[in-house]
Amino acid sequence: MRPYRFVQLARSIRLGETHCGMSHPPPAAGCHGARKPILLRATVGRSAIIGPVSTSSPLRLVLFDIDGTLIDHDGAAAAAVQQWLIAMSWADAGTIAGLVAEWDEIAERHFPAYRARLTTFQGQRRLRLRDFLPRVGIDASTWSDGRLDDLFNTYLVAYEAAWRSFPDAEPCLGALRSVAQIAVLSNGNQEQQEQKVSRTGLGRYIDVVLTSDQLGVAKPDPRAFELACVHLGVPARAAVYVGDRLEVDALAATAAGLRGIWLNRNGGAVPPGVEAVDSLTDLPSLLEDLRLI
Repeated sequence: MRPYRFVQLARSIRLGETHCGMSHPPPAAGCHGARKPILLRATVGRSAIIGPVSTSSPLRLVLFDIDGTLIDHDGAAAAAVQQWLIAMSWADAGTIAGLVAEWDEIAERHFPAYRARLTTFQGQRRLRLRDFLPRVGIDASTWSDGRLDDLFNTYLVAYEAAWRSFPDAEPCLGALRSVAQIAVLSNGNQEQQEQKVSRTGLGRYIDVVLTSDQLGVAKPDPRAFELACVHLGVPARAAVYVGDRLEVDALAATAAGLRGIWLNRNGGAVPPGVEAVDSLTDLPSLLEDLRLI
């Protein structure tokens, strides 16, 4: 079993830097032409990640999104908010579905402000509550940040308890771990995403957790993908990115020079030229068909 480590990116990363302006870590010894597994080292600041990678294929890195791709965020959030609303006596059988939908819509509306670094992670939580509480008859306009935080934590306990990986995640990661380095790139909060990967048991397969918190830039900005590749010591052309959002994940990764693959869990229409799978179970065979592994 490989050790699971988290990368703490150097504080010197600046939003304006491009792929060409970054300092590349030295390539792993023997990575050109060798036919046996090597130890690929990605050095970031004072941290290093070491993982076995086969050099017999052109693919050196598979990057995954987390929420909606490896971990069922929507299912966890829906279960948690139902439990929370009923425990707070704010909903009954007739109103629960509508309130769950409103909670989700409010979360989607405020999260982009965090992604754009216009507010903090905790700040967007407070904005969500100020928006939502009037819908259950509570005027929170005069509430302090501390009171809002305490209330959100009562929801958070239920949300964290409901974290589950998708059934197809672990078999896919297990199949790919010997042929490429495996990492995640997420727009979520660094600490929370690390906890998700660890608590769901996926940490045994994943070398690195990268987030917009540490990178200083979020998907779909191409720099997020470029910085991830730079700090893992892998050229974009040798990396694949897999995510459940067509534009934010697959198309944005392709624009950054990676091979973007859309995880089309809901069976939507696949645009021409887009590589897609309906399940992570199909990812290894797709990579074989593309002659990447």
